[in-house]
Amino acid sequence: MKPFCIALFVVASIMAASSSPGGYRVARIEITQPAEGQTSNLPAVHGQRSCGGPGQVLQWRFEPCTGEGVCQVPGDDNFKRPSELDFIPSQDSSALGVRVILVNDGSTNTVYEKAISDSAVQGGQRYTVNGLGGAKADMKGRTVTVQYVLYRVDTGDVEVCTEADFEIV
Repeated sequence: MKPFCIALFVVASIMAASSSPGGYRVARIEITQPAEGQTSNLPAVHGQRSCGGPGQVLQWRFEPCTGEGVCQVPGDDNFKRPSELDFIPSQDSSALGVRVILVNDGSTNTVYEKAISDSAVQGGQRYTVNGLGGAKADMKGRTVTVQYVLYRVDTGDVEVCTEADFEIV
C-alpha cells in the first residue's frame, strides 16, 4: 500500500457544543504511514496505558509533555500543539475513525469523533496519527485523563485505545 495522508480539520465549535465547562480541543487529525526509520523529536507521554483494542500502540507523543510522572501541559487555549500516536492495526480495515475522550472530575465527555474518509490500513503495518490540540485555559490546576481511540468504521470495534493522565499547568 502506498503511503497516504488524510487530513481532517475540526471546526472550533466542537468543544463549544460540549456540555463540559472546559476541556480539550482538537484542531486537526491526520494519519500517515511513516518512512522506514523515520523518528520524531516530540516528548513521549508519561504513563501511557492501554484501554482496549487488539491493535498495538507503540508510542504517544505530545508537545510539550514535561515534568516527572504525569505529563504537565499548559492550559492556555493554544490548540495547535502537536501530538503523534504510533500504532499497528491488528487487521486490514477499509476505514478508521478517531474518538478523543476527556475524563475530568468523574465526568466523561467525547470531545471529538469522526470517521476518517479514505483511511484504509493494512494489519501489521506501522502508522502514525498526527494531530493538533491542547487544553483550554479554564482547565489549569486540574489533572485529567485523555483517551485516544481508533476504531473500525464498518463494525465500530475499537482497534486501539490508549490513555494517559495530564496535569494542566
